[in-house]
Amino acid sequence: MKLHLCLASLTVGLLVSMQANAQSEPSKKTEADCYARQSALEKDMRDARSRGQMLRRRQLQESLDALRARCDEIASKDTHEARVMRQKNVIMQLQLDLANAEEELRRIVSEKKK
Repeated sequence: MKLHLCLASLTVGLLVSMQANAQSEPSKKTEADCYARQSALEKDMRDARSRGQMLRRRQLQESLDALRARCDEIASKDTHEARVMRQKNVIMQLQLDLANAEEELRRIVSEKKK
């Protein structure tokens, strides 16, 4: 029975870890894309300013402000998802600990009967 519990906990651990990795990879890419786009817009703004293109610079600033708002939303969403995932992991670990404790209790009770 202990082997069964060990295999179950290993399987759950692997599944949780794979799910966390699969979810975190796209979010990292999204955040990286946001920062890359912000840098590009900031560079374009500097170029527009140096050429005296104030209207273009203002338009770029508006685009940058909107992009920053979206990036902040993505970052906060990722943080929320990460917190949810961590709490799910805590719960699963507690459930595994409880199952192990119950198995240990059954083993101890069965020893007394012998």
